[in-house]
Amino acid sequence: MYYAFELSIQHKIVEANYNTFVNPILHPNRVMQQHDFLYILDGDWEIALENDGDCEIFPIQKGDLIILPAQIHHYGTRLCSSNSRNMYLHVESLSGDHVVGQTGNSETDGNFAMLPTVIHCSNHIEINRYFSEMVALYWRDTIHKSNRLSCLFDLLLCEISEREWTTAVNTQCFAFVNEIAQFLRSNPEKFFSVSDIARKFYVSEKTLNKRFKMVYNRTFYAWQMEQKLDMVYQALHNNADITLKETAVNFGFYDEFHLSRSFKKKFGVAPKYVR
Repeated sequence: MYYAFELSIQHKIVEANYNTFVNPILHPNRVMQQHDFLYILDGDWEIALENDGDCEIFPIQKGDLIILPAQIHHYGTRLCSSNSRNMYLHVESLSGDHVVGQTGNSETDGNFAMLPTVIHCSNHIEINRYFSEMVALYWRDTIHKSNRLSCLFDLLLCEISEREWTTAVNTQCFAFVNEIAQFLRSNPEKFFSVSDIARKFYVSEKTLNKRFKMVYNRTFYAWQMEQKLDMVYQALHNNADITLKETAVNFGFYDEFHLSRSFKKKFGVAPKYVR
């Protein structure tokens, strides 16, 4: 389940605190008027959400954040583990907040942050920090506390949304680049230009290089050269009888001189020394 949180109006933090459960308990069976943001510090839990007749069960553990939207029935399906700890925020529901569905996207437009029910954020320090700051601030007597809490919550929404969007983009880029990599490995006798591959896979040359840099931190051309030279090294090492001229033809180099120069630049030795 995905949920869209309105960003054009600030949400009010109704309650924020820590929970500790020395003995295992079930998460409450309830429908809340506020959103419940639950960040697991220790232990594990399992919570079900029901919406429009559909029920989905979410196992959560240390480092996970689960979002239990307002007006959505939720309840624990098994006891939490002993000595479980969590931080929680009860957040005012705005009129624009709404369920997106099972296949919502994680991108953020100017008005909404679209988030999944569970976010795995054990390695994401900023999310933990925003939670901790909001809980600490909620229990302090300070000027403009309500506004500060709302601002921190907006930062939390943006942080989560950006993390989800980046993860989705990286996943898409990896699949795209992997498809090209497989194509190149299956056609080692050719040396493809950036424009060749861009046309074949229906992207611009700029996009092609950008995606290769995201995945491999190299341009397409630099990555292709490294791959070919690695294959050349293996071919020469495993076949002492193959000539350098034949190897150049097999791997798409102009000639043996082009191959030799490129090989020495990468490995620091001439090709003859790897036989």
